[in-house]
Parts: sequence; structure tokens; C-alpha cells
Amino acid sequence: MEKFLNDVKVFFTDAGLNIVFGIIILIVGLILCKIIKKIMKRAFVRSKRDEAMTHFIISLTDIILKIVVLVSALATMGINTASIITVLGTCGVAIGLALKDSLGNLASGVLIIYNKPFKKGDYIETKDVAGKVSTINLFNTVLLTSDNKEIVIPNGTLASEHIVNYSAMPTRRVEIKFGISYDNDYKEAEKIILEICNEHKSVLKDPEPMCRLSEHGDNALILTTRVWTLNDDYWDVYFDITERVKDAFDKAGIGIPYPQLDVHINPGINSAKEQK
Repeated sequence: MEKFLNDVKVFFTDAGLNIVFGIIILIVGLILCKIIKKIMKRAFVRSKRDEAMTHFIISLTDIILKIVVLVSALATMGINTASIITVLGTCGVAIGLALKDSLGNLASGVLIIYNKPFKKGDYIETKDVAGKVSTINLFNTVLLTSDNKEIVIPNGTLASEHIVNYSAMPTRRVEIKFGISYDNDYKEAEKIILEICNEHKSVLKDPEPMCRLSEHGDNALILTTRVWTLNDDYWDVYFDITERVKDAFDKAGIGIPYPQLDVHINPGINSAKEQK
């Protein structure tokens, strides 16, 4: 019994204090991690950063700080941390190789959230799909199409493609082309179109509406009409002007032609054939 007590005394004399200090470092370190986490949350709330980005940065910082606290505590206790750090590094490399594509999407997601080439609610178009941005996650972005289909796109794909953001600017130009017959007066048609555009409540006056003869088509004279409107009113203006111009052309007797082919028969060729 006396030998056991001496051994315990020697242990606490040589290593006991280090263990106690290690436990203190662990407890204090975890408390500091919580405090830093709360401070970061408040700072991000004030800066009004994206929620997904905020959660990712805070979680990543919390994990890194806890690993540092744990390694520091173990080192203070006299435990060799070199092997632990080596194992952590090896595990990190293995996980990185296994999740290479996912980590690429994660990095792209961080860049998208930080740089904000588009935001929730924007209507965007890529090479293959188009839709309204429903959710921006760290690994993927969710679009809703005009017919209410949900499309999930990896952020790595979005980061490497050309993206057209139709909602980036507050206004948008509407361009409509009308074809009229060669027998009609295109000046009169231009006047009718401009009157309709100027009367529409959603068409902006600056820049002012424009309508000009732009093409001598195979079957029609093409009048290109351009007006500006707010983004939310784009399709209303497009459909309204298209319908009203058709009604106005019908009243004015202006024909909207369709492709046709004129066949001319040479009677001289038929007569030559009959003589033979």
C-alpha cells in the first residue's frame, strides 16, 4: 500500500500538474470557442451576409478552433501530438481525394455566395436550362422553371458556365418584330405601332419607344420595335403590344403575310412540246 501511494505521489508530481493544466486549457479553450462563435454570429448578422455562407464560415471556424484547443491540451499533458497531427493530415488528404467533386462544388458555392453573380429570386439562364433561383446552397443551386419544375444544378457547373441574369438590372428592353405586306405603307404601320407603345402604361418614356424598318424579307417587310420596361412587366408588355398591333393592323387593312410561292407557267414551252 505504501508503495502504491508513493507511485501515485510520483505520478502527480511528475505528470499530474501537466494533466491538470491540460484539462484547464481544454475547458477554457472550449469556453472561448463558444464566445468567439457568438461574436461571429452577431458580426455576420450586422453585415447581413448570406445565411448559408454565415453558417459555413462559423461552423468551419468552430471546428478548427476546437482542434487547436484539443491538440494544445494534449501537448500540455505530455502526450506526443506529432502522430495525432500526422493522422489528422492523412485523414484530411484521404477525405479530400474521396470528396474531390463535392469539395469543388463547395468552393464554387462559397464563391457564388460571396461574389453574388445572382441571388434568390433572380431569373437566370445557362447553356442548358433557365429558371428562377429558388435556393442557393453551398453544394448546389435550385432553379424553378416557368412550368414549375425544380432543377438542381451543382455549383461547380454554374461557376464554369456563362450565366445570363435577366433580373440583374431594374429595367429590360422588349424587342418585337412585325412583318407587313410589301403592298402596305410601312410608314403608316410604324405610326400605329408607336402609338400603341406610347399608350401602354408599363412602357417607359425614357428611353423612348422605337420602331424602324429593319429588313426586306422574302415575304414581308420587317418592322423592329424596341421599348423599355421594368423587369417585372416584361412579358405583360410583350404580349399586350403583340395583341394590340394585330388588332390595329386588321382595322387599318394592313396585311400580315405568310410564306407563299408564285408559280409562272411559260406557254411557249408547252406549245413547243405539242408541236414535237
